[in-house]
Amino acid sequence: MRLYFPNKENADVLIAAGDTAIGAASDNAVVLQRPGVAAHHVSLGVHERSMVLSVLDAQARTHVNARPVREKALLRLGDVVSLDTVQFILKPDRDDSIRTNVPSQKSMPPQAAPEPENSATRLRLVPPKVVLRGVSGSYFGKIIPVRGRLVIGRGSECDLILDEAEMSRRHAVIENAGDGIFLRDLGSANGTFVNGVQVRDAVLHPDDQIAFDRNRFLLEAPGLPTREEVLASSDEAPNITQTMQAIRMPEPPRRAPVDERNRNDIWWLIGAAALIGLGLAVLLFVKF
Repeated sequence: MRLYFPNKENADVLIAAGDTAIGAASDNAVVLQRPGVAAHHVSLGVHERSMVLSVLDAQARTHVNARPVREKALLRLGDVVSLDTVQFILKPDRDDSIRTNVPSQKSMPPQAAPEPENSATRLRLVPPKVVLRGVSGSYFGKIIPVRGRLVIGRGSECDLILDEAEMSRRHAVIENAGDGIFLRDLGSANGTFVNGVQVRDAVLHPDDQIAFDRNRFLLEAPGLPTREEVLASSDEAPNITQTMQAIRMPEPPRRAPVDERNRNDIWWLIGAAALIGLGLAVLLFVKF
């Protein structure tokens, strides 16, 4: 995972597993000497299945996606963390880990024919396989199903209407094509962010965070492999950035193995000391 500072307060920082302290004091792993950043502001814990932000200074201003955090917050790629006025975005190690080579629309399978009228009620009772869950913005907490095609924009004809200044009238479309989930740009001015990476087109996976200006959505598709699972099963190299040094917590020093010869020497010294003690006892006994 990488911390990206959009306002250039700091160079990108590659974060490895473990806890990483962030603040203004020089003993932090990531030092941000900026107004409003506390000496020990937050700690970022990266674990096998979760990322947790812990607030270290209760008086410090901390927000995730513009929502205040008092103690702890679960994080995901694409989240914007604000330490007072300093912002950083959680991004993949490499931007190119977001695949943008989506198949052409000509090769897409045709959409299924509409169901008969008498089955409409039954279909409404079946939960959609792919949904967007709002995590910030006007759709916070709401669920938007993705059945076939979901057109997104600020125009009234769109399926998902986001009336924001940064949105184009027809901004993008998300396609649930059966063999994959794809984001396609419809000629927008600003593109879309997937896990913090600005893209036009992208191959999507469950747990991806998709951001349109201040509106953020989590893609949920039970049963489909996540991005990490796809990368783990492929022959692609893991996400490594050669130009950045990963911050890693020091490992505790290992105790050197005891050499068998040294162990024998210890017993020899103990035996010699015992013989000397015995000799002194005999001399004292003879003398008195």
